[in-house]
Amino acid sequence: MISPSAHGTTAALPGTPGPGPEVISKGLLPLHILQRQRLLAVGDVAFLNLGLLVGLHLFREMPLSAQAVIDHPAWFLTYTLLWLTVSVAGDNYSSWRSVRPSVSLMGVAKAIVAVELLFLVLPLVTPPLPAARVLLLGEIALRVAPLLLWRFLYAQVLTHTTFRRRAIIVGAGRAVRTTAAVQRTLAPRHLVLGFVDDDPATRGPSVAGFQVLGKSEDLESLLNATGATDIVLAIRNEGPGDLIGQLLRCFERGVRIVPMPALYEQVTGRIPVEHIGERWLTTLPLDRDPRTFFLMAKRLSDVVVSVIGLILLAPFLPLIALAIKLDSPGPVFYRPERLGLGGKPFRLWKLRTMVANADRKGDPTFTAMSDSRITRVGWFLRGAHIDELPQFLNILLGEMSLVGPRPERYVPELEAKIPFYRMRLAVKPGTAGWALVKQGYAEGAEGTLVKLQYDLYYIKYQSIYLDLVIVIRTAVDMLFRRGR
Repeated sequence: MISPSAHGTTAALPGTPGPGPEVISKGLLPLHILQRQRLLAVGDVAFLNLGLLVGLHLFREMPLSAQAVIDHPAWFLTYTLLWLTVSVAGDNYSSWRSVRPSVSLMGVAKAIVAVELLFLVLPLVTPPLPAARVLLLGEIALRVAPLLLWRFLYAQVLTHTTFRRRAIIVGAGRAVRTTAAVQRTLAPRHLVLGFVDDDPATRGPSVAGFQVLGKSEDLESLLNATGATDIVLAIRNEGPGDLIGQLLRCFERGVRIVPMPALYEQVTGRIPVEHIGERWLTTLPLDRDPRTFFLMAKRLSDVVVSVIGLILLAPFLPLIALAIKLDSPGPVFYRPERLGLGGKPFRLWKLRTMVANADRKGDPTFTAMSDSRITRVGWFLRGAHIDELPQFLNILLGEMSLVGPRPERYVPELEAKIPFYRMRLAVKPGTAGWALVKQGYAEGAEGTLVKLQYDLYYIKYQSIYLDLVIVIRTAVDMLFRRGR
């Protein structure tokens, strides 16, 4: 164990320049996740529009000044909105992608292709852009080059120790391992200095790969010695009274106190239901009101979208039905019973993608990636999510919503094994969902737990913005057949 000395310093910690607050904190400008995402988005927009302005200046003799933007705001505004929409849908602002140059640049390359194609086919939305829109392709290098350079510099510069946050973890046990995994997801922008705990069982040189720095009474001294910017609470209860006093004193000095569940949510987009303990109430959307504008707007959009969807599906349904029948004997539709809002059962409308009576030939709870019950036509329908389209009828009837947790059958075993499993029933199930776009279809009890974590995150933070992100990402998945 490393304990503070009488002079308030510790032995040098791995990954830090050395002990002493003067050395570590000098020039420190730590940015948390939201600040980094905003900085990245602002930089993207600035460099994209700069490239567009330079291209218009060189090829169309427009003035290289702010006046060009003022005279043609639709050009730049449309380009900006397209980029942000496609980038959010493509997860280009995730906490780990942005600092990995190869991953970041590949995501940017894919997004820019989609944005350029959309920018070329939206003349009615973006007047008065030049009629010969295809000529804009000649300027694409001028728009892409500054963006790629910015992304590369961001990934290189923002990983410097000047901008890294330094965290001390308070607690031990399974929650520490979860916290460690989350912090490693943040790397290399976050540095875990080690952890403190009062449990005698943790008296060793390290736990879960992190140094044991001391006990909770050492927190303020450790802050002096390490220049920590964050204290992550990986404990299930409030802890001893002296811990609260230490935390308050650290907070007074500008240290960010972060509960482990909050950090986990911020990084992963999931709620760690197995590590919440006495703080289970924090998983609930306590300010939700069924009379809010969001829920009324959500229902109105459900009706409009489902009517349009059924009209568009109708001409193709006979051909799809014929293909299903020719591929394998059995009904065209699969009508399983599912649980809706408040646990009310209903019959789901879905195109059959498996052999008839598939529930009797395999595990009715889970479908594997290489499930032999799926038919040849079924593989195509599932890959493009076409099998889900008849659920527009369930949406129109009010049994489902366009966005929400995927409807599940009643499985008592899962309720017994997985905490808060029934909380999924606090909202209407949906055709598209946060778990579906982030994880895909779940396999086994462990996959179901991860899916539940995503579903509870959606229930807690559901909004028009989050619904739009899910719808866009679902559309992208359908286009590239990422379903199963």
